[in-house]
Amino acid sequence: MRLLLNKKNDAALNMAIDEAILMNQKPDLRPTLRFYDWSSISFSFGYFQRICEEVNSSECGDLGIGLVRRITGGGTVIHGWDVTFSAIFPKTKFDIGLPSDISAGYQVISDSITRGLQEIGIEVDQYGLSLDSSLPNICITNPARYDVMIGDGKIAGIAQRRNSVGFLFQAYVALDVPSQDILSIVSKKRGLERMVQTKTTSINQYRSRRFLRIEIEKAIQHGFEDILGLGLVEDNLIPKEVKTAQQLAKTKYYTEDWNFRRK
Repeated sequence: MRLLLNKKNDAALNMAIDEAILMNQKPDLRPTLRFYDWSSISFSFGYFQRICEEVNSSECGDLGIGLVRRITGGGTVIHGWDVTFSAIFPKTKFDIGLPSDISAGYQVISDSITRGLQEIGIEVDQYGLSLDSSLPNICITNPARYDVMIGDGKIAGIAQRRNSVGFLFQAYVALDVPSQDILSIVSKKRGLERMVQTKTTSINQYRSRRFLRIEIEKAIQHGFEDILGLGLVEDNLIPKEVKTAQQLAKTKYYTEDWNFRRK
């Protein structure tokens, strides 16, 4: 399995790289596990969300917060305090342990996160209930089946996209809780900040010692190796992926038509 440890990028380019890898899948291509970071605080939104209905985009712009819509589903994710990664697989026979069933695919990725975090002494479990549609669509407040939990608080979520050539999973693990000024603007809905405070947690919130980002990344890598039975080999994006990502960022992820479309 190819391991990519990418530098910090803005929200648009991060999403463009994930889609570029997915678009360039071939049956003989190795799966990819990609870890990446954000050059500024960012909110990513699920494919079916309408950003302008969720947040005050002008206020976010004034504060330098990146806004981007994902090609995967799910709710709003706050980036800047998390460990973010994607796992991309070519659409081949699933002889690497990744089931073709959508729900089972989520479980394999969740199992990999869970196994890795448990191995370094973080007591996590998986959420077993369906999404509660009565809660605001903020990913960290609203656990769904197979989301990773510490007690009653969600610390990790997974979103998925499949096409004719491959499978993309985008995931985050909450290392710390976002600052209060950011929580206050992540939704137009009143009282959400208080809800986030009571319904969410992070790896470092109640630990006796602070875990570093690199420790969590290494733990998740080991979890993937254990669950999928694949070795990880550090590598780089190929030129075709870089070119595709640059094109997608320019024509899609930087545009208002994509990010703020109303349908």
